[in-house]
Amino acid sequence: MCGIAGIYNYKDTEVSKDPLEKMKKIILHRGPDGSGIYRSKNIGLVHTRLSIQDLSESAHQPMWDESSQCCISFNGEIYNFHSLRDDLIKEGIKFTSTGDSEVLLRACIHYGVEKTLPKLNGMFAFAFWDDNRGELWIGRDRMGIKPLYYSITDAGLYFASEMKALTPFLNTVLPDTSVLFELLNGGTSWEPYTLFSGIIALNPGHYLHLKRGDTQVKQQEYFSIFGLVDEKVYREYSEYSLDDMTDKFSQLMNSSVKIHAISDAPVATLISGGIDSSLISTLTNKYCNGISLYHADVVGENSERVYAKQVADHLNLRFVCAEMTQENYVDELVETTFTHETPSAYHPNDVPFQIIAKRAHQDGIKVLLTGEGADELFIGYGHASKQILRNKIQNSLNHLPLFGKVNSVIKKIFPYSSGKSMIETLSTRGLSQEWENRAKEVYQFIDDEVERTAMIHSAVYQKAHLNSLLQRNDRMGMMHALESRIPFLENEIVRFSANLPLKFKHPQSWLSILKGNPLTRNKTVVRESAKQILPENIIKRKKVGFPITPETYIRLEADFFKNGFLENTLEITHSEMNRLLNGLSSDIRWNLFSTELFGKIFFEGKERSALKSTIQSYSDN
Repeated sequence: MCGIAGIYNYKDTEVSKDPLEKMKKIILHRGPDGSGIYRSKNIGLVHTRLSIQDLSESAHQPMWDESSQCCISFNGEIYNFHSLRDDLIKEGIKFTSTGDSEVLLRACIHYGVEKTLPKLNGMFAFAFWDDNRGELWIGRDRMGIKPLYYSITDAGLYFASEMKALTPFLNTVLPDTSVLFELLNGGTSWEPYTLFSGIIALNPGHYLHLKRGDTQVKQQEYFSIFGLVDEKVYREYSEYSLDDMTDKFSQLMNSSVKIHAISDAPVATLISGGIDSSLISTLTNKYCNGISLYHADVVGENSERVYAKQVADHLNLRFVCAEMTQENYVDELVETTFTHETPSAYHPNDVPFQIIAKRAHQDGIKVLLTGEGADELFIGYGHASKQILRNKIQNSLNHLPLFGKVNSVIKKIFPYSSGKSMIETLSTRGLSQEWENRAKEVYQFIDDEVERTAMIHSAVYQKAHLNSLLQRNDRMGMMHALESRIPFLENEIVRFSANLPLKFKHPQSWLSILKGNPLTRNKTVVRESAKQILPENIIKRKKVGFPITPETYIRLEADFFKNGFLENTLEITHSEMNRLLNGLSSDIRWNLFSTELFGKIFFEGKERSALKSTIQSYSDN
């Protein structure tokens, strides 16, 4: 895990060292163990290093080959680097280091970047420069675990692991209002669009390729989850028993955690007390005996500490808890927002995440395995379960004479909206509909309407919601030079999920539903896999996940908005903003408040220390 950045001049003009130094300084927190700059003609590459694989100087980056013609700046981990290295050695390639960075460099040289990308099992963002050919390649991992952003100017291309490393080179720093409207509507931004006008995210599973003299930049796809869907495999899985599919899932999870635990630096896990992180912690302990479990305790009625501690005691492992109170939430909110590079609205639990990352860093930990991804892959969210159950009930009863009355009752029990708001459609520039259409196309072979709809919705959720979670994990960990690893998003587990029939993700029979709360019985294969290794009450817990109610910590004062970012951007008066705040729900008010804070930091240039004092004054009882 590191930070990367760079500049590519369209013309053969030499890249100046000053902007590269500026970029390096901005992302230095991502890699405090070392840094470097590579310049050659019209290319400049930056790297800040967090030493995890091969801690020696031989793994220093930017890394170039012995001819000094090819160079790489790489952020992330290649989990299958041992097998890739063995293949390259068989073909006569020699190595001078033991880590994955040189394996990636040699593979890009030997196979070419286009052929290397599909071979990789890992999380990464990298820039590879071939000086002989005058070619630049920039790639990002399949699921978008590692970030990469770029900005196109008249002179060339700027890119970096974080957006704040690009803002100094924009002519003006302005918000992308379409994305802003989407966020204010309670959504999450769709990559490649960001809140910063002129800054673009490299999509997951995509790469950029520029040759000397090129002035056009276009993203090219090398991977899509839709390419994993295989009707033959889906139907084959349909014939298997739950025990068979649970065994297969367990084998895949063991393999994934084993490779995710590979590190030359200290490893631990982040545990919430829910089933996903508890399963990851248990499996990690098999391969890193005696690990510590780190927990962020949201003090009060939302605390999950007792469950996380129960798992630690069950495993006889060290339990480390960092408390998140009103005081430290308020203290950390401004810096967390600055590091997160997005409003603390969709994920207000970014604050406890970074608080526990800070504690782990203080203990010398450099790698944290987390449980993200399971809910998106295996339908773990309550609203998704309600939608499936509602559709199932409707399908079962739609021919009954009294269906109209029954349906009105069902809507009250399982409320949801299947439509998209105009704001969401506009803000995503149609990307959400395009993604849904692709999902419909690949899953059209599923005969059952409820199952087909559930698989389509799950695929859509893996795009927007998962991307925002991964951004949170990356920023909050790297705020304290800590790498977050996500075993649920390993290549073969994603493939398995894409072809796993709904009956193995969510209870389908009425008997299964009636046996217990259906919202505690989703993620079926995950829960079944955990039965042999976790306490029963952990397995049956509903998802909670660092719940935060920010308005219990901070009063949302209308004066905070006066002549501020939102009033000016939305072109509304202060009295209109005041009326708006008084008429909205708590969640939406917090959305506005956190967006205003974000705007003051990034678009109005307000001093963070002054903002912190203002917010502290709103927290006084």
